[in-house]
Amino acid sequence: MLKRCWLAVVLLLVGNVWCQTQSKMATPQPRVDERVELLSIVFRLADSFEYNMNTLPAYSSDIDRYFLPYRTHPAVQMAHRLADKNDVGFDAVMVMAISLSPPPELNPLVPFTADIPDKRWGPDAEKFLPLLRDFYRDTKFADFYAAHQAMYRLAEERFATTLGTVHFDWYPHFYGNASDLAYHLVLGMDNGGGNYGPRLVHSDGRTDLFSIIGCWTHDDAGDPTYPPDKGYLSTIIHEFNHSFVNPAVAEHWKEFSGAEQIYTHVAAQMQQMAYGSAQTMVDESLVRAAVIIYSQDAGEDSRKNLKRIHEEQRNGFFWMDRLVDSLKRYESERAQYPTFTSYIPQIELFYSEFAPHVASEAAAFDAKSAHVTSMEPFANHAENVDASATTITITVDKRLDPSAGYSINKGMDGDEHFPVTGKPTFTADGLQILLPVQLKPNQTYSFVLTPMAFTTLDGYPLASYRVEFKTQIAHLPIPR
Repeated sequence: MLKRCWLAVVLLLVGNVWCQTQSKMATPQPRVDERVELLSIVFRLADSFEYNMNTLPAYSSDIDRYFLPYRTHPAVQMAHRLADKNDVGFDAVMVMAISLSPPPELNPLVPFTADIPDKRWGPDAEKFLPLLRDFYRDTKFADFYAAHQAMYRLAEERFATTLGTVHFDWYPHFYGNASDLAYHLVLGMDNGGGNYGPRLVHSDGRTDLFSIIGCWTHDDAGDPTYPPDKGYLSTIIHEFNHSFVNPAVAEHWKEFSGAEQIYTHVAAQMQQMAYGSAQTMVDESLVRAAVIIYSQDAGEDSRKNLKRIHEEQRNGFFWMDRLVDSLKRYESERAQYPTFTSYIPQIELFYSEFAPHVASEAAAFDAKSAHVTSMEPFANHAENVDASATTITITVDKRLDPSAGYSINKGMDGDEHFPVTGKPTFTADGLQILLPVQLKPNQTYSFVLTPMAFTTLDGYPLASYRVEFKTQIAHLPIPR
């Protein structure tokens, strides 16, 4: 959920059965929600990093300036404690937002329990609400919200232009839960690259499905933009799937016996995407597989769809091809499995049968992947590098596809310690990556070659490779 999806989804539909047989559903209109802004700002002030991405710098500055006197407000202090003690953050914050009536009342829309709005809140949810109401009143939050209406309206208009055609009819058809569903598309102005797909189930059976989309692009004036090629459409499709997948998995989680064993083999990659448990891994794997099925049903070219599968395998879900096959079986046997929930026992079986083979399957996938074999003109982790070097050459053991592009992350130390200054190039044989660099004396540098783009000719990833080194101290001329 936290990781942005940068894959464009082809949305051409050519006479698919699910489109013909389902009644048309109205496309939800994008809107900014005061509850979402309120909760995200409280947790921003509580220093939760997922609400401090600052992808809309002008808006972030407005927040920090306006709410500076309230950083020690009891609501903020409690949010900080909950984040530290119970991992209340990310989607748990957004689930609370959609579970409340509009301000200033902020009353629960459904009875709170140990698991509602989310088990991370627990009994603290009821204790938090009076403090949240006080924060809303004490800060005159309504004034801040009113002062930014022009920006909010602009965001809604721009997103509506970009929205295009998402086939919302596909969801009830695929999941088999067609009744009493309402779709809501919310723009989270302080959510950065965080995107969430919560649901709210009312006591009478009505269900509100939410796709809460962050914003990670802006124009020169600092206002939000939503370019079609920056992943917003595919993020909507992804997040709405969570509203169906997560509850189905949660209901049967005790039967997912093999998931923990699988998670141990991919924990490092999962945690880089803020997926900190086996259950989250299963949720994400099914959502991503469902997006692939959606794209197939929408008429996506088979080569592009296969590329999508390989991309998810590079993300750590190396069993994605088999999971997609399982969901295709579900699609073809709807007489036996009328709903996704009814098929969950087969998903449980999939994971339990895969678990004993996870080590060998991981090794087989790794063997097909590319790996760095050497680095020039100095070795990785060198401590005495000549700062006059202008190119770092990375050699790999399998030919890479230059058309797939490149993906390089900065190290934890920030911009000053990131040496790459231009676009990498590839040698003609695809076995070397040439990185233009600019170095300073007596400086540490680090970066990571990631599997997000670097791929072999048959679509397998370059294994993640961290580069770290330090340049030597400049030698001063000896006076004569």
